[in-house]
Amino acid sequence: MTSAVEHKHLFYSEMAKLLEAGFGIREAAAVLINTNLPTVQAHLLKDLNLGLESGHSIAEAFAKDTSTISELERSMIGAGERGGNLAPAFQHLADYFGMVASARREMVTSIIYPLAVLHMGIFIGIVPSAMMKGESFPKILGQLAVTLIVVYVMAFIVILLIRAVLKAAPDHVKIDRFLQRIPLLGKARQNMAMARFCKVYHSCILAGITMSETAQIASQASQSGVIREAGKNLVKTAQAGNSLGPQFVADDAFPKAFSRSYTTGEEAGTLDKDMARWANLFQTEAEASAKTLAVMIPKVLYFFILGYVAWKIIGFFNSYYSGMLEELDK
Repeated sequence: MTSAVEHKHLFYSEMAKLLEAGFGIREAAAVLINTNLPTVQAHLLKDLNLGLESGHSIAEAFAKDTSTISELERSMIGAGERGGNLAPAFQHLADYFGMVASARREMVTSIIYPLAVLHMGIFIGIVPSAMMKGESFPKILGQLAVTLIVVYVMAFIVILLIRAVLKAAPDHVKIDRFLQRIPLLGKARQNMAMARFCKVYHSCILAGITMSETAQIASQASQSGVIREAGKNLVKTAQAGNSLGPQFVADDAFPKAFSRSYTTGEEAGTLDKDMARWANLFQTEAEASAKTLAVMIPKVLYFFILGYVAWKIIGFFNSYYSGMLEELDK
């Protein structure tokens, strides 16, 4: 089944293609709405038409449903509209969601085998020993069902806790810093945040938006508590009329190579090209980090599951041979 992220990737790819071909936003929407779009995107285009007819901007019309459109999407579309560069903005979004969709597919594919081993381990840990004790089939089935329910509930609680922490990170610097220190996960999160930051920053530069507003919009779209906090200093520096390069260098929220490049680009007047290059670089690194994470998490999970299965098998044979020795002693 196609995920919401994959739907967004396809949606923004098609929008970018039509806009680059010279279609207006309403014409592009009219073409797409007749292509059997997923329900969410179909409603989005209807809201777009209604919003434009009511005199709203494209960004305002797109942002009507805040549960569907993220901060990144609102920022990117808004900057693209203000600068008359909607096609590149939509392409940025298509590339980003394509990267996320690819990483998720990798994760799902990699985790299937460890989960199969887990279920096999639970079966081995319960059924053979219960049969040796002469327990009835309904009782064995009941024990197996209860164990699986407990495992599923625990996994569900862990997933909820992880999602709550990740959801809180954009607004809490300490939580975001903690996540950045976790091996593999921290690197993947930083690359994703910097990819979002650079994409929106680049769109804002192309739109001719003031540097103070550009820093504010990009830092908010990064979805990183650390970068959002650093963005406040960038905004103050820009409002004071100072160059942002030294502030980037002084703040450890940004990679040093990026900060140095920003400083030289600011002096050379090549920020538009530099930010486009860094946006692509961070996206590539984010995709690589996400795929590495998607491969490593199932491997770590597999290691613990294998340990559990081995423990259950050892326990089974230990019980089996203990019973045999007791019979021989008699």
